[in-house]
Amino acid sequence: MEKLIKEELQKALSDLAVGEIYCFDSIGSTNDFGFERSSAGDPDMTIITAFEQTKGRGRMQRTWVTKPGTSLPMTVIIRPASAEMAFLNLFSPLTGLALREALRKDYGIESLIKWPNDVLLNRKKISGILCETQWEGERLNALILGVGINLLHGSAPNIPDITYPASSVEDETAIAIPRTDWIHSFLSQLIHLRPLLGKPEFFRLWEECLAYKGEDALLVRQDGTRELCRVQGIAPDGSLLTTDKTGRTRSWLAGEISLRPAEN
Repeated sequence: MEKLIKEELQKALSDLAVGEIYCFDSIGSTNDFGFERSSAGDPDMTIITAFEQTKGRGRMQRTWVTKPGTSLPMTVIIRPASAEMAFLNLFSPLTGLALREALRKDYGIESLIKWPNDVLLNRKKISGILCETQWEGERLNALILGVGINLLHGSAPNIPDITYPASSVEDETAIAIPRTDWIHSFLSQLIHLRPLLGKPEFFRLWEECLAYKGEDALLVRQDGTRELCRVQGIAPDGSLLTTDKTGRTRSWLAGEISLRPAEN
């Protein structure tokens, strides 16, 4: 896959309200650079992407593997408006929804979201999202929104003990999406969906594509203990609702648990 050129990406995104644009041949972490640029005052919707990312990371201290030319790492600097401050926890699933809607509307690809934000094709993970906060004292300076997607064949890591089955868009659909086209599709949906944060329409869209809803799934706690549960839906605060084998309903916050296929 060809390397991204800043001038070409700027032209492709000229119809969108984005901030600064950075393109790297190789970078340690787009999120780390996002922290630097946020501290330097770069505006809302500043975009950072790279051909290769060597030190990517995911949720719960996991490593996010980025293979040069096949995976696409990207970071978006978000400066939340005052009305968005009550919904900071929803920016992560917002990103998953933007990925899902971009695949559906521009490429006819149906996907599901494994709570809270992982995008699945044929029940295999094709994207990872890491939303980090940057504070200046007690004031939130920015959200650093990292998102990686496996676009092309060969991008999914071949790791024997991987925690969840991984794949790529091309492997699951035979569609090879050019990276510039994808960046435009994704950012268009992120901008379009952002005003829905916290509104009933936001939760309706999320529930519509919730993986395992009404099915059994394996709930894995941070201490490693696990149990079979039935996924019920999403609570008004964005937490996951499940029932156990006794019929008791519980809600879970992001970071407390992970979900795995029941057959695991």
